[in-house]
Order: sequence, then structure tokens, then C-alpha cells
Amino acid sequence: MHSKGTVMFDRSLRQKLLARSDLFRGLPEPLLNHIAGHMVERTLSDRELLYFKDDPLEFVALVVEGRIYSVIHGPDGREQIIGSVGAGQVVGESAMIEVLGREASTFASGATRLLQLGRRHFAPLYEEPLFLRRLLMLTMARLLKVIELLELVCLHRLESRLARFLLANMDEIDLAMVLPSVSLPSNQGLLAAMLNTSRPKLNVQLQLWRRSGLISGNLEQMVINDLDHLRRKAYVLN
Repeated sequence: MHSKGTVMFDRSLRQKLLARSDLFRGLPEPLLNHIAGHMVERTLSDRELLYFKDDPLEFVALVVEGRIYSVIHGPDGREQIIGSVGAGQVVGESAMIEVLGREASTFASGATRLLQLGRRHFAPLYEEPLFLRRLLMLTMARLLKVIELLELVCLHRLESRLARFLLANMDEIDLAMVLPSVSLPSNQGLLAAMLNTSRPKLNVQLQLWRRSGLISGNLEQMVINDLDHLRRKAYVLN
């Protein structure tokens, strides 16, 4: 289903989107054409699941609009977000590796559009050396991010975790700007799940920093008023 005014992705547009993506860019045109010809469009609403943890590895998807979060759940039901991908990035690439099932559940943040490629169409990709190198590099990069996240949430206090997260996600600093800023999820629950804390605890920490003048603005566009002070909080001994 597509909302009124939504443009369908024809084969040519799909091929252009693939050519700009993190996994498929640079592949030979005939291979991109093959992928584009077999991809299926899918639209998700906010918080709609793309797949569950341990689901069969049936497809890989390219995010065209919106964002997809990967999440695992503890025995008490608490969510821990372990990664996210936006437009131009793929999700579910583990389907291209022989593992038992999905390593995490994934859901959409806001209205999200994707292009899915079923595993029955993977075979030609395995014959392309560039694709195999790209898949290996992407998998390793995401594994390293998960390891960094585990270190962050397991070994540091909330204040340090939040400071490090803001520094890592800081928007590229424009020389004309006086103060750096950070673009974060507008939903505070998502940010709490990324930092392995509760919404009330996160809210208290944010309010303390706002009152002290360290930060200002809202989650969607948070301004860091004292970058050096934030760095000291990020790397203070726990």
C-alpha cells in the first residue's frame, strides 16, 4: 500500500538507489539491474516490525526513506537498541551469511520505505568479488559498533554514556557555526533504549544539563553550549 502522492520506484530509480547504497554501490551495471528487477517495495508505519529476532533469513532490505532500529529484549522486557540504519543503508544483511536466524528484531521509526531482495535472488551476488568484500567490510563495521556499544552501556555511568553518545553523533561542525549541535531521535524512549536506561533517568540527566547550561534545544536539534565540559564528562573516571 502507498499513500496518496507517493511515487512508486520504477526499475531505473531502484538501480540509482542501489548505486548510491552502502552495500551495492560500485557493482557492475548488469548486476545492479538484476537486483533492481527483483526487489519488492515495502512501507512500514511508525514502530511497525520489519522482522523478529530468530526469524528465518528470508531477505535483505535497502532503506529508502525513514529509519530502522535493531533491538534486543532482556528477560524483564527492557529494550536495548543495538543499532540503526537510515536512507541508503541496508538492514538484514545477515541473511547473506549462513547463520541460524535473525540476531535482533527491527522496527521502523516514523513512516519508512524499503526495497527488499529475497534470498532466492542472492546467488549472482556471491559471484562478484567486490560485493563479497563490501559485505565483509559492512559486517565487520557493524560488529565493531556493537562491541563499542556494549563497552559503553556496561562499563560507564549514565552521565558518561550520554556525553559519549552526544559526542559520537555530533553533526559535522560548520566553521561558520558558533556552537555544535546533535540530531537525535525525537522520541526520548528510543534514546533511553540506546543508552540502556529508563526514560525517567534520562530525562533527569537531560534536565540537569539544561539547567546548568551545558545543552539547550530539544532532542531533534540539541545544541552543545560547552563542548570541552561535555568531553570532560564523557571521559571522567567512573
